[in-house]
Amino acid sequence: MSHDGRRGHDSEAEARGVIEFRSEQELQAHLPCKVYRLDQSIGSIWDHTHDYIQIWYVLKGEFKHTINHHSYHMVKGNLFIIPPFAVHRVEMVAGQEVEIIGCEFLPHFVLEPAERDGERGVDFSYLEQFLMDEKQSTPKVALTGDTDIQVGRLLQEMLEEYQHTRRYYELVLKADLLRLLAIIIREYTKPADKTSEEDDRVEKYRDVITSVTEYIHLHYAEELRLERLCREFSLSKTYFCYLFKRFTGKTFNDYLIDLRVRKAVECLLESDMSITEICFGVGFNDLAYFSRIFKRHTGLSPSQYKKKAPGRLE
Repeated sequence: MSHDGRRGHDSEAEARGVIEFRSEQELQAHLPCKVYRLDQSIGSIWDHTHDYIQIWYVLKGEFKHTINHHSYHMVKGNLFIIPPFAVHRVEMVAGQEVEIIGCEFLPHFVLEPAERDGERGVDFSYLEQFLMDEKQSTPKVALTGDTDIQVGRLLQEMLEEYQHTRRYYELVLKADLLRLLAIIIREYTKPADKTSEEDDRVEKYRDVITSVTEYIHLHYAEELRLERLCREFSLSKTYFCYLFKRFTGKTFNDYLIDLRVRKAVECLLESDMSITEICFGVGFNDLAYFSRIFKRHTGLSPSQYKKKAPGRLE
């Protein structure tokens, strides 16, 4: 992209009040690629853009990713890949532990010299998929099974190479990134007729599980039993558990507990309710159990969290 074209994007971004991240500040001059690990301490990142390609893979937890006015619920095993200059935002969830491996790079890092000069070389046409505008970006890829394991291991290897900078680490990093992109594009462009019968059968229940999660968000403070939901949505217990884990990345019990802890965090920050009131108000029926679960999720007891929370609202 020409310098003038890039300047045009800059002016647009400034007019819209968008934060800009530039490769000159974010990437090393000799290595236009970086790999890193993030957790929930980064907080939410509001509307922003960057002049490089960005990949995020979710190792743990959940958050909301918004691009082109569409929001995507990101959970363990999901990734997104964003082209240069696309405006997007990431919103973290209060009280939610998150782990992410990120990779950012300029396109020329994975292009052969001949390809950069417009000559015939290795076929890198697949890279065009990641250089399109935000309306044709890849905002969410849900990885499962062996593919998820493969991508997780590959990104972990890339992170170790980047951090340890052993001899020829740049070559290993480039080779791993090329492999990663090939896996992602295979997964994203998998023809519908190639999907298994099981995938087709499961996909029919996506709206059902969406309704289940909406129901949980409305009734989390009540005594929600798995058996009750199975009856409510006419599913066997075994298949309900399978579908719920498949679509949310969590078991029903873990999902409900995480939600209740998040609601407890909101109450601690935004209300004057006592810890006992919060405990029973969000669906926990035992104060000791609530305190233990809360500390496991946040690293602090409810009373410690209430004292130390910097964002407490009046």
